[in-house]
Amino acid sequence: MDKTKGSCACSAVEYQLNSEVMNVVNCHCDMCKNHNGSSFSTYAVLPFKSIEITKGEEFIQEYSAGTGKKRFCKRCGTPLFNTSEKYPGACMVFLGTLSSPSDYVPKVNVWCESQLTWVCGVSEIASLPQGVQRKNA
Repeated sequence: MDKTKGSCACSAVEYQLNSEVMNVVNCHCDMCKNHNGSSFSTYAVLPFKSIEITKGEEFIQEYSAGTGKKRFCKRCGTPLFNTSEKYPGACMVFLGTLSSPSDYVPKVNVWCESQLTWVCGVSEIASLPQGVQRKNA
């Protein structure tokens, strides 16, 4: 098995996954939206013990939030992975930090009662080629 790798935006922190991803989820809870500044978070879920930090462990900052811990790069601020007392032994890796996030497809949405109303219709929104700015958007 080729090991999946990932990093923060500035590459100060690098990691590899030493097991298969168990699930991929979109989390719509308010804490996730607030933590990453977006409409939801997409995570690869796997055992916490299978994440190996291969570079920059000293740049990982931990933040306790509710019943979980969030870990991010203290140099660039990239959220890396979360753990929760609700799911002992599991870890949620932010999909965007993986070297090939398109290899993974979300299988389930969670905390849907907090989902923003427009998320289900996102495929209906106009898509523009990279670099094109739309007037009067």
